[in-house]
Amino acid sequence: MAWPDYLQASWLRCAHQTSTRLWHPPHSAKGQTLHSLQQRKRDLLTTGEMALEDLYEFMEGRPCALLLTDESGCLLAQTGHTETQAELALLGFGPGAFFSEGRIGSNAINLAALEGVPLCVSGPQHFNQTLHPWHCCASPVYNSHGRQVAIVALACKVEDATVGDLALTVSAGRELANLLQMETLMQESQRHLSELYALLDGMDDGVLAWDPQGKLRYLNALAAQRLRLDPALCLGHPLEQHLQLPQRLRLAIEQQTPLSHQALTLEQGGDFIHLLISLKPLPGPDGVSFIALLHPLDRLRALGQLRQTGQDLATLTGASSAMAKLLRSAHQAASSQGAILIRGEEEVGKARLAEAIHFASERASAPLVSLNCQALPSERMALELMGSDEAGQERAGKFELAHGGTLVLEQVEYLAAPMQAALLQLLKTGRIQRFDSARLLPLRVRIVATSSADLEQRVQEGRFGRQLLYALQGCELWVPSLRERIADLPTLIAQQLQAQGREPAPRFSRAALDCLLAYSWPGNLGELRSALAHALLHCDEGVIPPEALPAAISQGHRLLADEVVGQPLLTLAELERQAILRCAHACKGQVSQMAQHLGISRTTLWRRLKLIGIDPADYHG
Repeated sequence: MAWPDYLQASWLRCAHQTSTRLWHPPHSAKGQTLHSLQQRKRDLLTTGEMALEDLYEFMEGRPCALLLTDESGCLLAQTGHTETQAELALLGFGPGAFFSEGRIGSNAINLAALEGVPLCVSGPQHFNQTLHPWHCCASPVYNSHGRQVAIVALACKVEDATVGDLALTVSAGRELANLLQMETLMQESQRHLSELYALLDGMDDGVLAWDPQGKLRYLNALAAQRLRLDPALCLGHPLEQHLQLPQRLRLAIEQQTPLSHQALTLEQGGDFIHLLISLKPLPGPDGVSFIALLHPLDRLRALGQLRQTGQDLATLTGASSAMAKLLRSAHQAASSQGAILIRGEEEVGKARLAEAIHFASERASAPLVSLNCQALPSERMALELMGSDEAGQERAGKFELAHGGTLVLEQVEYLAAPMQAALLQLLKTGRIQRFDSARLLPLRVRIVATSSADLEQRVQEGRFGRQLLYALQGCELWVPSLRERIADLPTLIAQQLQAQGREPAPRFSRAALDCLLAYSWPGNLGELRSALAHALLHCDEGVIPPEALPAAISQGHRLLADEVVGQPLLTLAELERQAILRCAHACKGQVSQMAQHLGISRTTLWRRLKLIGIDPADYHG
């Protein structure tokens, strides 16, 4: 019988590459190379091994081996008769071996990959005589895009071959292709599901869904937070086991009718939760499922359905003279009606002061709406602030949502020019115009703006409206930096440590506290929070040593010359204390070195140390 054309062509190629008599074991990937290859082909390897093992289970111990290679002919997995696999291993056909025509001569796996069709190479059809005792059938495997991804092969001795081997190999290849396609579809579905969950978790609305039996099937993070539910405990269980639904919502579920922005009160564990809810029935073959949206609370507040609660001025720490002066001015501002401009460095608590002023005013029961002007893209700013009248898309802007209450505009220097004009119009006339409407809406809203920028300089540069600045400066409050209120630092530290909820509550050693008090805090309250978090993370015991603090603080960080500009004036006593503290850190408590650096005698230094309550021993080590 004449040999197929592809086999004759293979022999011609082999004649120029290898020998018919000498046996050269196949090249093989080993070590990290093999591991990396198996990792890249992990999905194929996992699915292929399962398919081969299932197939060989029905072959009743036949003396053959089932092989799986990738598209390049690299052996990834094999199963079958133990003795057959052992004989193949003696020839070099182990994990990572390449069925290369140029190395081992004509073979079914290499030709199946090259020709792209199932085929068989048996006995003397092999170019190398070492393979003449062997019979091998191979079938390529294609993915859903028509790309060859693997080869499935059956290998046995010639005397053990059967007429159905090629058909069996083709069937195994098709089965593996189907399994790989199913795996791809499952991965794609899982990816889409993950994207959907990510989208739902990123929504401004809380989302929960339950099936026709009333069992909770989905709960995004925002809904779990608002409903005070633990997804691990409630998913898969009836919703009413965890929440007592109001009659209005229960009736809508029974009648399978939708709800839109209904203000309802749910009960959970004896607590009442006020929500703005939309309900949508989802009919299906097994009954009606439901999805509920819990809308942002500022919409509910704007409808006057919920009295907000929050901290007032009495909760702000103010032992220092600078802070006490600010709080006196803030109390006066809270009792007024005009706009307020709160200024100061970054992270000094301007937004917190604005909130406290709202709750100390007669507007405390009305909405409090905040907007960070820097965080909002300029193309969305008009829509977010002004709202829209577009048919079917009507929405209230921040100005309207704050009607009767307070609108806090954080970092007002980033307000776009058109919005500056709209804000000035509101401050002058008490009216606002929606983004795409000619309608003028009368509003009663107090504006509290905050800024860390030099607004006067921005006015000079043409980036901020002069008249707007004048309108906001009717009541101007300056929040002191942390270095201007060092007297408040111990209380602020205690509050932060208490907020950790650790038992027993950690405390700073005297040396560590001195480091904190001597530091200039260019990052203000934000830097303080980070420094305390760093200290707690690096402290194993109840007392926090200086070494647990960030290096800039524990090593007595000195401000650069240009950082000194604008610092508050200090008394001589305060300057002396800071100088001694920094010297104690630098000299590790060695009194002789400290005296030398300070330019005073040891006796004078000991007297000053005793007067200000510093023990050099605290700085040893």
